[in-house]
Amino acid sequence: MPGEMLIAPDIGILRLIHLQRYAGLDAFLYYISFSTSFISIGLVLTVLVISLRKKSKAARHTFYRMLVVLLSAALVSFVLKNTISRERPFKTFPEIEKLSEAGSSSFPSGHTLEAFAIATAFSIAFPKKKFIIPLFTWAILVAYSRMALGVHYPSDVLAGMIIGAFIGWFVPRLIKPKPEITC
Repeated sequence: MPGEMLIAPDIGILRLIHLQRYAGLDAFLYYISFSTSFISIGLVLTVLVISLRKKSKAARHTFYRMLVVLLSAALVSFVLKNTISRERPFKTFPEIEKLSEAGSSSFPSGHTLEAFAIATAFSIAFPKKKFIIPLFTWAILVAYSRMALGVHYPSDVLAGMIIGAFIGWFVPRLIKPKPEITC
């Protein structure tokens, strides 16, 4: 069956990641996975607070772009999950244990999509290593955690990375600052 041939590499990699993981890290990986929306929203709100304190229009504009990135990531993830409706690996393969919360559909990984959208957008807005390295380290850990915790296939995570990075790169370009009006 063609579908089984396509899933064979996916489940093979997932088995390697999930079944060979160090179980002592499960609680840490659960925390990383659970942190996604808190960190994303926290970063966006931090930009808002900075913009209010500094009374900076540029910072406020950055806040709006980051907010639209976050909302776009959620919308795209929701639409794709409800359109594609892929079964979670723990439902199909009994050796894969569900170690984290998971919604109904597997594709794409919404946690990964959100993390990469925010990491990409923030790295472009604040292009300094002190921001880029921690953000992408966090995003990669989120991606890995979703597989290690048994709730996503590698292709779900890869799609989340690609789509999220694209949203983080593309969406801010759609929102141009208003030119200053001078008299």
